[in-house]
Amino acid sequence: MPSDEAEKNKAIIKHYLQKAWNEGDWSVAEEVVDENVVFHDMVRDGKYPKGREGLRAAMNDIRTGIPDFVMDLQHLVAEHDLVAVVWSATGTHAGIFNGLPATNRVVTLHAMSMVRMKDGKIIEGWQEADQLGVGRELGMVPKSELPRPVGSLLAFGIRTRDRMVRTR
Repeated sequence: MPSDEAEKNKAIIKHYLQKAWNEGDWSVAEEVVDENVVFHDMVRDGKYPKGREGLRAAMNDIRTGIPDFVMDLQHLVAEHDLVAVVWSATGTHAGIFNGLPATNRVVTLHAMSMVRMKDGKIIEGWQEADQLGVGRELGMVPKSELPRPVGSLLAFGIRTRDRMVRTR
């Protein structure tokens, strides 16, 4: 049975995602995201400042590239200080996003996030998103299966990049 702390954390995350991400209300992020929050995801590694200001920069980039970005929560599970979220987001790629000029295509991103909470604030977060799927929807990656040598080379490059990031 979930604890009162877990249920309270779920409610905070649900409110935060709705208000900050879906409605663009930054004040909610300032209330529930710790100033020194630590994010562990490949999208933010090195591109944005650390802490809450890095989150703000990432949110601005997403809103610039996909102005009608809307999250849909499929699952929200909590235990003690951890909250797991399975979500998708849909929007129109109408501006520069991750360096890619607008395609005006509607994209759907599927992702999972895990956040650690302390005293009602997000202090740490992990995220895995289907970036390959978004690449396919934007026409950057073929929709058919990659030829075996290309797939192997791509996987090798990703593993190498991941190792380099971890050793910094």
